[in-house]
Amino acid sequence: MPIMFWMALLVMFIGLLGTLLPVLPGTPLIFLGALGYGIFEGFQKVTPLILVVLFILVIFTFVVDYLAGVVGAKNYGASRFGTWGALIGGIVGLIVLNIPGLLLGPFVGAVAGEIIGGRKPDEALKVGFGTVVGMAGGAFVKIITAAGMIAIFIVAVV
Repeated sequence: MPIMFWMALLVMFIGLLGTLLPVLPGTPLIFLGALGYGIFEGFQKVTPLILVVLFILVIFTFVVDYLAGVVGAKNYGASRFGTWGALIGGIVGLIVLNIPGLLLGPFVGAVAGEIIGGRKPDEALKVGFGTVVGMAGGAFVKIITAAGMIAIFIVAVV
């Protein structure tokens, strides 16, 4: 295997880590690794079709990222106050607290939203917990998708 293959794979594994660490653009890095290798080898093995599939998977992970906490909150009985609270809390949490804010923001936002909406604190905490469960599920889906993207690349090249 040429050194470019190993370099692309290294970028992809950094991208795999980035699916959990918000300071690294996870699946976009995986896509860029495949694109770089495709350019290097003249798109003979990493074809435009493969790149389109990988790009669609990148978009899919962004959708999962933004909806996972909200869907989790909804599954645990969130009202629209809790759903909006989780969404706003996630954005504010990320901006204010960075990595810890990814987990704390949606939880606090969902709980606060439910309390503002008139729910009892114990019910609001249940919704907050559901938000975290949804986010954990979303992280799992993102990791599986990122690993699948790497597998698609390896099968195409090897």
